[in-house]
Amino acid sequence: MLPQKSAGLKETEPGLSLTRCLRSRGEKSMFCFESGWISESPCFCFRSCLGEHEVSPVPCHRHGRFSCQRACGRPLACGNHSCSRDCHLVTNGNKCEACEDGCCKPRPPGCPHQCPRPCHPGDCPPCSQMIRQRCHCRISTLYVECRKLTSADEQTKVQLSSCNNQCPKELSCGHRCKQVCHPGVCEEKCQQKVKLRCPCKRIKKEVVCSLSAQTGPQCDDVCRDQQRKVSQMKEAEQKAALEEEQKKLQEELEAFEKRQQRGGRRAKRRGRREEAEDEQERARRWWRRCTTFVLVPLGGALLSAAAYYLLSTP
Repeated sequence: MLPQKSAGLKETEPGLSLTRCLRSRGEKSMFCFESGWISESPCFCFRSCLGEHEVSPVPCHRHGRFSCQRACGRPLACGNHSCSRDCHLVTNGNKCEACEDGCCKPRPPGCPHQCPRPCHPGDCPPCSQMIRQRCHCRISTLYVECRKLTSADEQTKVQLSSCNNQCPKELSCGHRCKQVCHPGVCEEKCQQKVKLRCPCKRIKKEVVCSLSAQTGPQCDDVCRDQQRKVSQMKEAEQKAALEEEQKKLQEELEAFEKRQQRGGRRAKRRGRREEAEDEQERARRWWRRCTTFVLVPLGGALLSAAAYYLLSTP
């Protein structure tokens, strides 16, 4: 026979939490399986469910804990989700489900890629995928690690997006921009060195293109002396050329007058010769007329008379 214990309410087994006997008055005595004492009325004990979601009174003669049929709700190993199985007891052979979802943590600003790992606790690893982009001058194609681009400040981003070649754009002065590949509009301060000369071309100076309009070389006293000498030489040359031209004109005029004089005598002789030739020509024409109109008929008459005479003579 089991020994009776006092009627006080206390837990007798440390492994059963929130368990105590509720005794009410009754006619029959009943043995409390949970507390191990004899009770005169039906015995109920408070017991928690397997997942410890709730505590409910159950008859103490029912052995073991119960399932409340709710979702387990225990956090999974990933630390991001909870167990969705029905209320269950966790032991070495009966554990919560394993998380099979992909990582859904927010990515760093500017990163368009998903985390390659499955759902995991802690922070995601840095993104090692490459991002293809054009440089500032839109000529070269660059490949940059996503983590470097997303974690960089504005100045570093500008450096990462540069191809480090000379900018191909042309400035308003006509020279090529000297800066390394850069964003935005080129600075108009051209650093190309140009050679400038003074107005007489004697003094030569090398200056920066952007300052060429302000620091152009000017003629000095030596330049002015040379200009004066050059102008005097030009005047002397012009004067000599003018005199030479006048001399040539005078010579041509004298030669023309001489030709005119020689041409007058020749014309007179040519006139006399032409007159004699004309007289001879007139004489020849007269003889031709006489021969045609006088000698030809006279000869014909003589021939006719001679023929008659010969024919009439016996």
